[in-house]
This record gives sequence, C-alpha cells and structure tokens, in this order.
Amino acid sequence: MLSSRVLLGTLALAAAISLTACGNKDATNNYNSKSYGHDGYMGLSNSNPHLPNRNGEFLNQDTDGDFAQSKLKQIPGVDKASIVFRAPDMFVTVTPRKGFDSARVKAEALTVLQFNMPRYNVHVNMAR
Repeated sequence: MLSSRVLLGTLALAAAISLTACGNKDATNNYNSKSYGHDGYMGLSNSNPHLPNRNGEFLNQDTDGDFAQSKLKQIPGVDKASIVFRAPDMFVTVTPRKGFDSARVKAEALTVLQFNMPRYNVHVNMAR
C-alpha cells in the first residue's frame, strides 16, 4: 500500500510541475506569440510562397527572371543579359552594346537589380 501511495503522490507532483511550465506569459500577462506573415524572410511577401503578391503575380523564378530582364532592358548600354538562379543568389551576365563603358553598365545593372530584387544576392558579370 505504501508504494502505491508514493507512486500516486509522485505522479501528482510530476503533473503539477509540468502544468506550471505552460503558458509563457510576459510581465503584462499577455501570451508571447510570433507572426510569420509578411516576415520578409528571403523577401517573400508571406510565409506561403504560393500566395500572389500585390501585383497579382506569384513569387517564383520565372516571373522574377522576366521582371529582371525588363529592368535590364531599361538600362542604356545593355545589349543582352542572361540570368541564372541558385537561391538565394541571382547570377547575371550582361553583354554591353558597343561604345558603352563596361564598368558603368555593370555598376548600373547591379544597382538596379539589387534595388528591385532584394530577396536575391545579385552577382553581375560582363561578357564580350
């Protein structure tokens, strides 16, 4: 009988101790919680990458590549550009037009892509 009372008491004490650890309240008696929506992780607009962004498009490398190509076409001096994604990196190879300074075209392409594609580490190389 004594051993069953000790066992029952031990179980009751263990249950009481485990219940006191629940609830993680802070000083204002509010429960701590995290929100993962729009958290900016890897530049995603939400934690679910298949949700459309504010332009109605889905975040994927196809639309990102098309967007980057359209931004590169706006830069004077860019003849052609090829883009390769290896998340979280975007590797861009730019062929400048004749008569344009390669260093200036490279710097402008890097600036434009870093500004417009913040979720990628942009690397720009020049081809001839």
